[in-house]
Parts: sequence; structure tokens; C-alpha cells
Amino acid sequence: MTIIRPPAVAGTFYPADADLLRSEIDGLIDAALHSGIAQQETATPKAIIVPHAGLMFSGSLAALGFATVRALKDTIKRIVIIGPAHRMAFQGIALARADQFATPLGNLRCDLPALQKALALPHVQMLDDAHTLEHGLEIELPFIQRLFGEGADIGIMPLLVSRCSPRQVHEVIEKLWGGPETLIVISSDLSHFHDYDTAKKMDNRTRTMIENFDAENIDSSDACGALPVAGMLIAARNRGMKIKTLGMRNSGDVTGDKSRVVGYGAWAVYDGKASGMGGDGEDDFTKATETLIRTHGPAMLDLCRQSILHGIETGAPLQVSANEVGPALAAPGACFVTLKKAGQLRGCIGSIISHAPLATDLCENAFKAAFRDPRFAGLSRAEIGDDLELSISVLSPPQPFGFADEADFISKLTPFEDGIILADGNRRGLFLPQVWDQLPDPKDFLAHLKRKAGLAMDHWSPNMRAERFITRGISSRDIRPSGFWDQQD
Repeated sequence: MTIIRPPAVAGTFYPADADLLRSEIDGLIDAALHSGIAQQETATPKAIIVPHAGLMFSGSLAALGFATVRALKDTIKRIVIIGPAHRMAFQGIALARADQFATPLGNLRCDLPALQKALALPHVQMLDDAHTLEHGLEIELPFIQRLFGEGADIGIMPLLVSRCSPRQVHEVIEKLWGGPETLIVISSDLSHFHDYDTAKKMDNRTRTMIENFDAENIDSSDACGALPVAGMLIAARNRGMKIKTLGMRNSGDVTGDKSRVVGYGAWAVYDGKASGMGGDGEDDFTKATETLIRTHGPAMLDLCRQSILHGIETGAPLQVSANEVGPALAAPGACFVTLKKAGQLRGCIGSIISHAPLATDLCENAFKAAFRDPRFAGLSRAEIGDDLELSISVLSPPQPFGFADEADFISKLTPFEDGIILADGNRRGLFLPQVWDQLPDPKDFLAHLKRKAGLAMDHWSPNMRAERFITRGISSRDIRPSGFWDQQD
């Protein structure tokens, strides 16, 4: 028997009459397509963040978001829709026990195999009651039906988020990420029930957090869908993606009542190298990281130095708080820390993707490079001296590195710039760009990388996959050729 989740807010949030609903949605999308914002877009996003109030309040902004994916009409086969649960609280993330979701325009089928993948996560559950009266996902469905076709064979994955962490939402997003056939829609309004001026200030702050991928600080006072938004921000940040604000307004702009308003915004999330995004993601990383190192490099090295000396005394890394290091080092970041004794490797440990504030990553990786690298015994106090060099490499988010075969792989390598993560099955190896100093020939670089991954140097298989990253770094020798370890804390 087919289980259909019927419309809950037809006639309130949007028209219950099918013809009237078509007319209203088509008018909103047409206006969005003819707006300056939509006409400037030359790239298509992987994800959009759109509001979920009634069409009269936020429909124009939702249409702006959906208009950016109009070119994907013949590509999209699956749409993940994630929003906050408004009607009941529960632990984790909830799916509906439904085969289809209905609107006055017809039914949209649920992608049940994909939803089963999500259900395999421990914090995802079936909970029909959460979906029964929920408007936050339903309001997006008529846009999907009109934009992609009411009879289009598109599977939806509706998920409601309640009591969980942004990381748990991020896990679900990763599980359902898919390829070009999958679109992700995050449903969220902004601040609620403040006066007009207060709301504008709060919503502009939220805009800044979203544009800066600040998943750690956005909360429910900023956006009712803070958890879905934060989970998406983590995914986008880890992939080096771009976020563009499409528009913002609040209910006071519609009704004229500015005493108690609700804020709305729309954003598009693009691949980091997407055209029309105002610059290459790699260039952005390079410029930002070179500025970071120029400004904060000595402080970064000093954190690593202190963490190693602290480790000698206590057996644990130095702990630092955001207040101690300032915003630049409190922001998420991924780094490798390398130690060389008399020019020879003495330890190297790092993070491939951002998972903590950069200051924390520096302290932990410095400690691990000194005391937890399995290739070496723990560093002793007697080894501390001018011939012990400490260096830091800050990593860009890894990006897929495509290739047809081994010759194509080698031809695409950029010596002295590329860091590569190579994997085949469960085996994986990573080379920082610094390895090019010892292996300047791309053929040798790849052969030794395969060996590091536990593969034969002449191994090749069609299952081989790779990711590319770049780094920018600094060494203790750059700022203090001697006496680096003798500084007073």
C-alpha cells in the first residue's frame, strides 16, 4: 500500500487551489528569473538555503534560491530537503514513513533507498508525528514541482532536525551528497519577533556568519534552522565551496508592521571553482592564508613550541581558548606540523580537513608530531636546540583530482604546488607539497606516494581515486634562525 503524506498547510501558507498555486509560484519564479540577481548567475549551485514562511512573506526569496538551479532541470533526480522541526521536539533527525508527499499540484515520490541510507545513522529515526503538521519542508515542494515539472521523476528526501548537533546534520548531508543529480535544499527563516531595526542587525550578523562558514556560532536565535544551516556550512567549508547571498528581507518589509518581524534570506552554495563566483577558490585560499601567516605566523609557531614544551613537562598538548588567540586562530583550520632534527625528519602529524579551531589543531598536531609519530620515539628535552626545526603547513580543503589513467594522473600533477591524497580501497597515502623537494619528478612522486599508501610502486587499478590540496607554511628558521626554543613563555 502506498503511504502518502497529505498537505498540512495548503490554504494557509500557500493556495489550496492548484491553478491559483501554479499561477502564484510561476509568477514568483518569473520575477526571480528576471531579477538582476538571477541574471548575474552563470554557475549552478549544489545547495540552496531558502526561507519557509507563507508565500506572501518569503516566497519571492525562496523563488530567488530555486531560480538559481533552473538550468539543472534535466540533471536533478534527487532533492534532499532539510529543515527544523517546528511542531514537536525529539532526539536527532526524523524521516516520515511515507512513499510520497502530496501538494495540490500532485505527489512527489520519496527516494526510499537514499532515505534508508540516512536511517542507518544512529541519530536518524522514523517519526511520522513530527512531519504530520510541519510546514517548513512542505512549503518548498510547489517550487520543486513547478520548476522541475509536476510529473518529473524526481525523488525527495525530507528530513526534520530537532535535538542534535551540527556535526550530526553534517553526517546526514555527507551520506546523501551524491553527484550532479542531487540538489540539497536547506529550509530556514532567520530571527523571530524582534523590532525591525533589531531584526535587521541580527540578520545581517547571520548573513556574515553564513558567508564566513561560521557553523560554530550560528544558533537558534539567529535562524530557526540553525542546525541544518550549520551542517551545510560544515560540508561546504570542508569542500572549499563558495556561498553567495541572493537576498534578504523581513516581514516588516511586506506588511509595514515593524514592531515584531520575522527575517528571511536566500543563499546559493557553489563549488569552489564555479564560474561567476568572483574568483578561484584556490586563489582565495592562497591569499587568505598568506595574509594569515604574514600576520600571525610567529604566534602560530609559538603555540606549537609551547605545546611541545608543555608536552615534555605534562605529557599532554597545550590547551588554548578562543579568547586567548583571537578570531583568526579561533577560526576552523587544518594544518600539518613537521619537526626536523639536523635536517632529517623527526616527526610529522596533521589534519587533512578542518575539524577544530586552527589554534587547537596547531597545539594538538605539534604535540603529536613530537610524541606520537609512530615512526619515532618521543622527543626528549635533550633534543631541544637550534638544530631542531619546527614548521607549519596550513592546508586548503581537499578537492577531487580527476584522471583517466596513470599517464593522465602524472600529466596533471603540478610539481612543488600539489599536495595529493591517494586512495585505493582501504589504503591511503598523503604527500604534502614539500615532498616535491625530495621527489621533483612526477613519476617518482606518484610511485613513492603509492608506496606510502601501502601499494606496490607499479600498482594501478581503475578504483584508484585522489584528492588535491595546496598549502602555505612557515618555519621557525624563517623568524628566528637561533634561540627559537629558548624564548620565554
